[in-house]
Amino acid sequence: MVRYLKQEEKSESRALWEKVFSEDTKSFLDYYYSDRVRKNKILTAWSGDQAAAMLHRNPYEVVVKDRIWKVDYIAGVATDPAFRHQGYMRRLLTRCFLDMYMERMEFCFLVPVDPAIYHPFDFTYICDLPKRVLNEKGRTRLSRRAFMERSDDCKEAARFVGRQLEKKYEVYAHRDEEYYRNLCREVRSDSGDMILLFTRDERERLAGVWAYYGELAENQRELIVLGDYVKEVGNLRPAVMGRIIHLEQFVKVIRLKEDCPVSEMELFIEVKDDFIRQNSGVFLWKIKKDGSVMTPVSENNKIKPHLFMGISELTSWLFGYEKPEVPENRQTMIDRIRPLNGVFFDEIT
Repeated sequence: MVRYLKQEEKSESRALWEKVFSEDTKSFLDYYYSDRVRKNKILTAWSGDQAAAMLHRNPYEVVVKDRIWKVDYIAGVATDPAFRHQGYMRRLLTRCFLDMYMERMEFCFLVPVDPAIYHPFDFTYICDLPKRVLNEKGRTRLSRRAFMERSDDCKEAARFVGRQLEKKYEVYAHRDEEYYRNLCREVRSDSGDMILLFTRDERERLAGVWAYYGELAENQRELIVLGDYVKEVGNLRPAVMGRIIHLEQFVKVIRLKEDCPVSEMELFIEVKDDFIRQNSGVFLWKIKKDGSVMTPVSENNKIKPHLFMGISELTSWLFGYEKPEVPENRQTMIDRIRPLNGVFFDEIT
């Protein structure tokens, strides 16, 4: 049996979390089960009267170009060791996808412990993250102030980070007062802290937001700082996987490139999705410079599609992560379409 836990049942899932994610501290779980669990959905698979597996659907508002979408971060994906390799996770994810589709959710995302677990379910990487650290100027010329959960600090942090992210990215979690109030509680639940960084001048301007776990700041959660005070070290690392859920909803933000020689383009695309049947089949894709529309074609056996892609490859392309391999005579068609440009997710719950 697969079902969602009722609100009063959610605390019972903590035992499975503790068994599978034993590295999480009691204080962190106290925070998670008093905050995140209050707002999320927990889908469970049962063997008799015992919960064999679960996943958590944690809701986020996500900026996608000029829109805000409500999508889920999938967390707490866990199977009791006694029930592994028996198909419980497949049942959970299949049900989860169908429910999200009915909710017209454009996509979902997660941070994988092991990406090989999620590839069979058509998740693909959509976001690489750099490792950011304060440079010498940031270390010596910025003052630090502990973040307070009051409204003024929350508003200031949200405005500052929102401005920084929109300069570089088209997809990122929407920051508001509640976001930073939650982030502060999250890191402090695990012996960390959240710090506001200010310039040492007459105006004392906010120059950065720094959140980390551990008393010695050993695990960084977020560092968004003005460019003069930060540097990137090492290579970009694949960080976040995603999956298109409702294809027809998602493509509304995909458009032709500004320098495209035509103002509108039509093509037939065949998509393969083994888990969401509504995403499978041949679609007529009409693309303009302000968006696009996909319409399923019922008599598709008479049509020879211009493009064929699995939902995973399509996800990677439309998030701007990796360009698809297509026949040479279709390359111009692909080159005219503008995928999303810049994805940033540093959330972990």
